[in-house]
Amino acid sequence: MKMKCPGWRMGFGRRISLAMAAGILFADPVAVLAQTVTSSVAAPPVGTEGKALTFDVVSIHEDKSTRTPQNPVQNGPTPDGYRLSGVLPLIAVIQVAYIPSQGAFHFGPNELTGVPAWLYSINYNIDAKVSEADMPKWKDPALQPAMLRAMLQSMLADRFRLAVHRETKVVPIYELTVGRSGPKFKPSEATVLADIRQKHPDAVMLNGGAIVANGPNPGQQRLFGVTLTGLSSFLSNMAGRPIHDKTGLTGKYDITYELEVPPPAREGAGMAVSPDFFSSQIFSIVQDQLGLRLRAAKGSVESLVIDHVERPSEN
Repeated sequence: MKMKCPGWRMGFGRRISLAMAAGILFADPVAVLAQTVTSSVAAPPVGTEGKALTFDVVSIHEDKSTRTPQNPVQNGPTPDGYRLSGVLPLIAVIQVAYIPSQGAFHFGPNELTGVPAWLYSINYNIDAKVSEADMPKWKDPALQPAMLRAMLQSMLADRFRLAVHRETKVVPIYELTVGRSGPKFKPSEATVLADIRQKHPDAVMLNGGAIVANGPNPGQQRLFGVTLTGLSSFLSNMAGRPIHDKTGLTGKYDITYELEVPPPAREGAGMAVSPDFFSSQIFSIVQDQLGLRLRAAKGSVESLVIDHVERPSEN
């Protein structure tokens, strides 16, 4: 599915998520963010010899190519560093480098403020390498996610002059509760990515350890080993406002739900999708498919404020 309409891309992207706005809505709905961090351990304060954690080498180029099967999306760690490719904007990097402190997958579009338009519209290729001295720690799965965030934050400050701060404010939210008949999903049977990929080869891991894969039907998404806090974060983008978990369910679950997808665009025409095309489905998905309920409320929400950012310095 190829998205050509900039107006749709900006409006929908701020509702659903950068991953979906990037033109991979159902073919690969979370690839932009899924290859990022898989835990929220504290970032190592320094690297070797007491120095700040930074990449050893960083290459940044504006990407004017077109996404194709031969140019796949990548936004996450590599065996020796980090790579952004597949026609993605800088906001995708920022959402990897900075994650909410409450355990959500990433800052939703409504939780990012001060974002200049070019962070969504200008795409980049970034290839970064970890130093040989930092490689032993980088290869430790328990340390790599936090190291990645620390190194990306250093890179963004150095090459893009990025300055951010976090704010907490009270805004309209939805509270997620259990429906009268109880949840329509079961405790997770498997939480190891390699095991799930035996049946679902396209499965990828999200921040927090949840795993997501496409279902056999268009618009169908499967979550494996997801907490209700994680599900709330996942659905918040579709709902157009933050969702807070109030279910009291504390386990990890396998959850499947199905979105109605837009009709294919006519040849030569952009895709015209109503701004509420997806948000209007949220209540039926939550109630009918998941056995849960949403109720309007107000609550504290953490947001990431971009104070300053510049186009990147030359390599």
